[in-house]
Amino acid sequence: METLRRIRANTVEKRLLEKTGEPRFQLQFYILNAKGEFAGVSIFPSKYAVCTEQGPQSLDCEALYPNRPSQD
Repeated sequence: METLRRIRANTVEKRLLEKTGEPRFQLQFYILNAKGEFAGVSIFPSKYAVCTEQGPQSLDCEALYPNRPSQD
């Protein structure tokens, strides 16, 4: 999530930002560690897929912004 915050803070080109200052683009990261723990983070709400002992699942990414900006 910190990486997404840094990307947002360093995005200064107006063509990449909405009027509200939110990014005009989506970015997602999928994280997996050596213990098999996993997570997904994104700028705006999205989902990611995993397959565990319980079978395939579609999970929500933790989002930096709760909603996508309106397309004006």
